[in-house]
Amino acid sequence: MILVLIAALAFGMTFVGGMVPSAVVTRVGMRRLFAVRAGILLAVAFTEILPEGLALDRALAGWTALGAFGLLYALGSLAMLDTCPEYLQECRVHYLGAAALLALSLHSFLDGFNLSVSFGAGQAAGVAVGAAVVLHKAADGFTLTSLLRQSGLSAARTWTTLAFVAAATPLGCALSSLGLADLPPRAEAALLGFAAGSFVHIGATDVLPLVHRREDRLSILFFALALAGVSLLKFLPRGHG
Repeated sequence: MILVLIAALAFGMTFVGGMVPSAVVTRVGMRRLFAVRAGILLAVAFTEILPEGLALDRALAGWTALGAFGLLYALGSLAMLDTCPEYLQECRVHYLGAAALLALSLHSFLDGFNLSVSFGAGQAAGVAVGAAVVLHKAADGFTLTSLLRQSGLSAARTWTTLAFVAAATPLGCALSSLGLADLPPRAEAALLGFAAGSFVHIGATDVLPLVHRREDRLSILFFALALAGVSLLKFLPRGHG
């Protein structure tokens, strides 16, 4: 039930983000939001999801985590996986062709898939990842809408494209949930490793540019607070759901 609610929230928040006027959102504010997301995802990946996978099958969870990181890195080198960095870099030219939109939809699908998998490490871990996904979807909606408008798309095509990308998240959730019932330990370890590797990649690509450029030191503080706060999940009672 909680997973369904989070998936619905993620879908809805994409449209909420798309309706926010450009004048309301600052790039500094967006950077801080991504710093919080990075802290949440890295903390959950290293303290909850990856240890759970390693406990089931150490080698398999480790290799699938590495594979997920490498896969997302390779895909990101070939096509735009996330509109948010594109928006924050203030690029003057954005081309959102079919390949880019397919990659964005795949990323959105993996968000939902990995969200569902993260509940295998416990409800607290799943809820924390859900909060990060919902935050990201609001930002996704804003940045994707902005870039589509800059590309010259009509309002109707912009909202249709946004709906297509947004729907991939609950679809990923649903397909993952259907396949997670009564999984053998090795398969569960592989999925947990894949989710952890994905979150490490997302968190690292969010926070490393902030550290390197040092444009906004408060972003680093937001990252550290989110990382420390969510790490305390380790001390909460565990429950699987």
